Amino acid sequence: MKTTELWPGDRVKWRKVAFTIYSTWQDDTVDLWDAGNDTLIENVPVSELEAI
Repeated sequence: MKTTELWPGDRVKWRKVAFTIYSTWQDDTVDLWDAGNDTLIENVPVSELEAI
């Protein structure tokens, strides 16, 4: 399995939708903003993300 480092501001896909990483956490989860910065989705496991 390839490890990709993700940082706040990176664009990723989660469940086939593009998001921007808002923050990263030491427990291998991230918080995501949707495209319009209207909704914050918290505690998404990094293993479910695809870097774009």
